[in-house]
Amino acid sequence: MELFVNDEMKVAELVSKFSEIYPFLRLEVYYLGEEISNAAHDNLLRDVTKRKLPHNFSLLPENTVAEAEELFWKKMGVQIAIFRKSGKTWLEASYTNYWSLERQNKKGEEMGDFLTTETRKG
Repeated sequence: MELFVNDEMKVAELVSKFSEIYPFLRLEVYYLGEEISNAAHDNLLRDVTKRKLPHNFSLLPENTVAEAEELFWKKMGVQIAIFRKSGKTWLEASYTNYWSLERQNKKGEEMGDFLTTETRKG
């Protein structure tokens, strides 16, 4: 599923829509090198951008994590990080940043299924 990103979006809306599409991934938005706190999630993307004229774009399932991060930076001037669920923890997807968002999400789902199965066996 495609995620259309525009500068009129609130940070919370972006994070929420990303989570709906990729429930086993987490997107974090940064401003001035710091993760945007929950209190600031009501800010519009244009309020946390480094560009005077941010450009809208679409994020596709076949985009890699590296491509997604680059799109946010080049088109919006917004720094992001993507994490993959692994059991009860979130792993930064930096070592597998060449995997597509879809593949990352599937791997997160598999890890959850694997851990649930292993817990039942134990």
